[in-house]
Amino acid sequence: MSLPQASAAPGQVEAHFTALCRREAPQFQRAAKSGEPLLVACTQESRLFLELNEHTEGAPPVDERPIHFVNIREVAGWSAEAKQSTPKMAALIAAAQLPPPEPVPAVEYRSAGRCLVLGSAEACGQAAALLGEGIDATLLVTAASRSPGRDVAGGIAQRHDVEVQSGQLRSLTGRLGAFEATWSSANPIDLDLCTRCNACVAACPEGAIDLSYQIDLARCQSHRDCMAVCDAAGAIQFGRAPRETTASFDMVLDLRDAPAFAQHAPPQGYKHVGGDTGALHRAVLELRGLVGVFEKPKFFTYQDKLCAHSRNEQVGCSACMDVCSALAIRSDARLKGKTMGKERRYANATPDPQGQGGGIVVDPHLCVGCGACTTVCPTGAISYALPTAVDMGRRVRTLMRSYAQAGGRDAVLLFHSDGSGTRQLEALGRQVQVQKKLRGLPARVLPIPLWHNASVGLEVWLTALAQGANQVAVLLSGDEAPQYRTALADQMAVGQALMSGLGYAGTHFHLIDGEDTVVLDQALRMPR
Repeated sequence: MSLPQASAAPGQVEAHFTALCRREAPQFQRAAKSGEPLLVACTQESRLFLELNEHTEGAPPVDERPIHFVNIREVAGWSAEAKQSTPKMAALIAAAQLPPPEPVPAVEYRSAGRCLVLGSAEACGQAAALLGEGIDATLLVTAASRSPGRDVAGGIAQRHDVEVQSGQLRSLTGRLGAFEATWSSANPIDLDLCTRCNACVAACPEGAIDLSYQIDLARCQSHRDCMAVCDAAGAIQFGRAPRETTASFDMVLDLRDAPAFAQHAPPQGYKHVGGDTGALHRAVLELRGLVGVFEKPKFFTYQDKLCAHSRNEQVGCSACMDVCSALAIRSDARLKGKTMGKERRYANATPDPQGQGGGIVVDPHLCVGCGACTTVCPTGAISYALPTAVDMGRRVRTLMRSYAQAGGRDAVLLFHSDGSGTRQLEALGRQVQVQKKLRGLPARVLPIPLWHNASVGLEVWLTALAQGANQVAVLLSGDEAPQYRTALADQMAVGQALMSGLGYAGTHFHLIDGEDTVVLDQALRMPR
């Protein structure tokens, strides 16, 4: 690892020292006091270095003097072709010195901690205890107790610390800070009035009442002994008309077997864990952190005048709606014949089930930033904003120019998700140190991290080839929506047809599976 000082010319740096780790913190602090921009060739300890800079007397803060980080160890140094990786290192260092992309507008969420918990009585009771203080939980018991007659401690708590309802969920819509749930209840026991004394459980001769205080009407023989013992509380009433309730919540914890949302990317603030205890604990920790005001980038820009659907008010093109894994894009017939201002376009409008056309509605609160819609859009009406095409073009140009100037040839640009894809490439580099049969990332393969691997398409890939790249590859992490693989493969087929039609031999586009390290290592040996 090294700590270079950024120079005026991208790709040319002056190294302060060649081994950087915790024991050499004083060297970093001396470099930090210089006040010049720093490029740290280590991402593993980036948090440590930022804290060291903050606590070093005389060192400017990062908002006055940037500190850039780049990983050249796992993706270049730890490879069977490490000795041939100098051009790659030069390219990665040059790209790391580029200014950050321009900021984009933010999308705001407000959550007061109102949480709807769905599931059986046992599961809801356990979840309520884990959520604890700070979360205003409402338990909706949607199933009878799984083990009638067991110890009362496992049922709904006797204390009315949280609101408890019973019924069947009819609909659940929305997102973090703005969920709306509707449920219907025909249970003769009003759980809000019920004191959990269990007298009804003991009095029922058929055992039709369990510890979730649900009455199995198929077993009930209408003795009404339960009503007699509940006379004081008056919580049991047969013949009550089914009630339908609608309420608003900030977040939802779903403990049922089947999730309420079927799409690949459910709304933020919704956690489905089923019966997985480990997943329950992780979800509770995440939900406890979702109280307050939050922001995320608005990942896209949309121009309705360019949209083949909105412009003609006809369902002639549905590519963006078909590929969206978050169901954040819909067609709204109510926009027919109306000016599509920003407020209407981003409104939480209803879908157009009759297919009558109208206008495209993109909900930025539901958008997860995959960018697949921008890849498949045939007119450019939806474009990715983080980074913009200009910023991405600058990064590709810098990589290719620095790589060529350092003597590199036959470059392959490998686009990957910055989260899962980065972890897979770093894991491959570490495995090379252990399993000598693995070769690691080839010297000619230049990784480019993205927010999501589906966020770039033909316009970026062809630009890379025009800038001198020999091939373009996209790393699949295995956690993408199935339609993303199809969309990327279709785009690559178009790109390959273009290149072949122009007379360029060979395969120029590749989809690479990265779930298995050995398979990934072999797939990276792409023929020139």
